Amino acid sequence: MLEIIGLTRRFGTVTAVDAVTLAIPRGQMVGIIGRSGAGKSTLLRLI
Repeated sequence: MLEIIGLTRRFGTVTAVDAVTLAIPRGQMVGIIGRSGAGKSTLLRLI
């Protein structure tokens, strides 16, 4: 299981990832969707 609680990432005054909390069970497939600049790639790099 992957569990993340309250993950935040800022670049100066810009918040790229804001208080993300998630739990992904082993073997589960998950997709991350959002507009350009929403922080999807940043979240994946942090994981």
